[in-house]
Amino acid sequence: MIMQVTKDGVAMDTKFLRNKDLIDQSKLDELTIVGLGGIGSAVVTLASAMGFNKIIGYDDDTLEEHNLSTCMYSHEFLHKTKAYAAQQTALRHGCPDVIMDEARWTLGSDLPLSNKVIMGPDNMDARMDIYRGWKDNPDREWLIDLRMGALAMEIITVTPENDNFLDTWIPQGDSPVEPCTAKHTIFTASMVASMGLNQVLMLDKKPYYQYIWIGLLPLSVTKENLIRPNVKQERQ
Repeated sequence: MIMQVTKDGVAMDTKFLRNKDLIDQSKLDELTIVGLGGIGSAVVTLASAMGFNKIIGYDDDTLEEHNLSTCMYSHEFLHKTKAYAAQQTALRHGCPDVIMDEARWTLGSDLPLSNKVIMGPDNMDARMDIYRGWKDNPDREWLIDLRMGALAMEIITVTPENDNFLDTWIPQGDSPVEPCTAKHTIFTASMVASMGLNQVLMLDKKPYYQYIWIGLLPLSVTKENLIRPNVKQERQ
């Protein structure tokens, strides 16, 4: 396990001057990111700059040459673990408390999940296990599942009150979404990560779509299940 705690020395009222009225920093307490590859590298970067106070991550893979054009990590981390690259990236972007584990998260392991989870593993079966592990937590708050192929992406947002994860999950062999080990692009990874963190903002008493699909060739968007705070759910 790699663990380091640091402070970036920047006054928080200055650092978040441009977004403090949009993002309640007290809600950005602790986040677990499962999968630190293409999607996860972008989530780590953005979540750290966004202001999460503590980030936990899991990935047992190593950064290789073919990852460099599809991850947000610097070339200096080549042949080092993605967990190490994620740790250094998070610290450099201002997250004060970073714990990155060089392990694959598995159901039944003693590796903890936070109440808030963003996942981008490389297969659907792993997603199901993470969902089950998160659902076993009585204090769970939200889970955001980020999926992508080369030019398409899905964003699935789950809360205890609005949970349609099983409606969106497809067994690994039947999945039309390319695994993250297939061809993909840095802009798809960064876009789906950005959309996922936008959902974090929306979850703070703002309307959001529980399911979003975006295709880039040509640009197409499908939205389902509009969730309005304190309003009965409606399908779109």
